[in-house]
Amino acid sequence: MTGACRRARELVSDACARWHLPELVAPASVVLTELVGNVVRHAGTPMQVTLTLRRPYLQVAVTDGSRRDIRPVPAPDVRAEGGRGLLLVRELARRWGIAPLGDGKVVWALLPAA
Repeated sequence: MTGACRRARELVSDACARWHLPELVAPASVVLTELVGNVVRHAGTPMQVTLTLRRPYLQVAVTDGSRRDIRPVPAPDVRAEGGRGLLLVRELARRWGIAPLGDGKVVWALLPAA
């Protein structure tokens, strides 16, 4: 998982530099790392990462080959070591969601791009 998440952060850093959006490197990296980590931990399928600048938003999306549904974001157990990933996505993104595909799903998030 470390390699996939590291590569995701590199993609965000490169894209934000190319689009002159240095303020989005940190939040977009957190969001994409969480989405990629979920695919590695729960879906276990190949994935496709897409970053798209559609002003006024940067769209971050991860497509995987699992039809497994993502559960709603509950309040995290303060004693738990994990379970905060989608909560972070919800807090950092303007909007986020899940779209089913014929052979999997895409999880996306929109971050404000000034």
